[in-house]
Amino acid sequence: MRFPHSISGIKFVGLLAIIILFVYTLGFTSLDSDTNILSSSPNTKVIPPTPEANITFVTTGSSFSPIITVTGNPKIQWVFGDGSTSDSPSPTVNFGSEGTRTNTLVVTPWSAVTKINIGYDGSDGGVTPGPSTIEYLERQNVIAVTGLENVAPSLQVWASSYNPITVLDFSNFTALHTIECFYCTSLATIRLSHVPALTRLCLENCNISYLDLSEAPSLADLRGASQKSSTYTINWGNTGAHMWHICVRDNPQMTSTFPVNQFPILKDFYIWNDSQSGTLHLTSTNLKSVLSANNHYTSANFSGCFPAGRDGTVYIYNNNLTSLDISNDPGLLNLNASNNLLNQEAVDGVLQTLDSYDTTDGSLDLTGNAAPSRTGIAHANNLTARGWKVQS
Repeated sequence: MRFPHSISGIKFVGLLAIIILFVYTLGFTSLDSDTNILSSSPNTKVIPPTPEANITFVTTGSSFSPIITVTGNPKIQWVFGDGSTSDSPSPTVNFGSEGTRTNTLVVTPWSAVTKINIGYDGSDGGVTPGPSTIEYLERQNVIAVTGLENVAPSLQVWASSYNPITVLDFSNFTALHTIECFYCTSLATIRLSHVPALTRLCLENCNISYLDLSEAPSLADLRGASQKSSTYTINWGNTGAHMWHICVRDNPQMTSTFPVNQFPILKDFYIWNDSQSGTLHLTSTNLKSVLSANNHYTSANFSGCFPAGRDGTVYIYNNNLTSLDISNDPGLLNLNASNNLLNQEAVDGVLQTLDSYDTTDGSLDLTGNAAPSRTGIAHANNLTARGWKVQS
């Protein structure tokens, strides 16, 4: 009597199995149709494909002609603000009118990109523009750049001179050795965390208030004169072992001093009108030119900095010097220490020291200090007889 009931149960179980199989197959069909689904779990969410990363240049001009340098044969794709595209490393697009536009760049692989140039003319001691260095390029009116982190491991040169860009982040750009931002007058922030290869940094006439160089150990050439900011502080950290040129002149708003003992091979030191005070004591024996006028130094020591044959120059006029040490400096041939507070003994000492080197055809200006004694005048006459131009 129960047999028919058992058959009904079997039919029910079979039907249930078919339903389960259908649902299971449907799950796998969904899995095959979307590679972002990693599980057949009913709680799995479909993740939309991630858009390919790009570098974005926001421009305001009527045209855009950037230049990138690449190695190998990568895929390059520009998409410009008017919808046009290009696969050239040096494209040109004419928009027809000025306006704010977003232009994007994708390079596959990103590791092929070694140089980005949106403005350069070789100013302030830069390399001569050319295909093998940095091409000459008028400013491209770029006000913002994002996505540069894509080329952080490979980029070696960045050039954006004269562009009204406001922020640049080069954190962890491990291959970057040159940054050219001459007259980027709107540039207020530049981040240089972990840039071990950076050797040249040009920030002349920018708007930087705080410059952190503590993670740029290879830095050799710094151009940071005439900032537009209301304050200007440089954090050197331990950087300085490779520095040969420092020019941060005309920054009376400077709030930091220079750790000159960290610059053992310094050649050029241009810091006039930088609100510096106390003692200036340089120790580099490679010095050629020290331009430190219009500060507030009370003493200066250049002993041993100018070996014979150097043709060295020191301009330290318009300070508050009461002492000036130029001993062991036979290579010092141009000295202007006018308008300081040197007394007669100090003035005589400078004249006697320079006379003792028996050098010729130099120049010396000590006007605006105490008058020399007869002994000092005798030394001045000896210098004049050897072709020196002496004012005291």
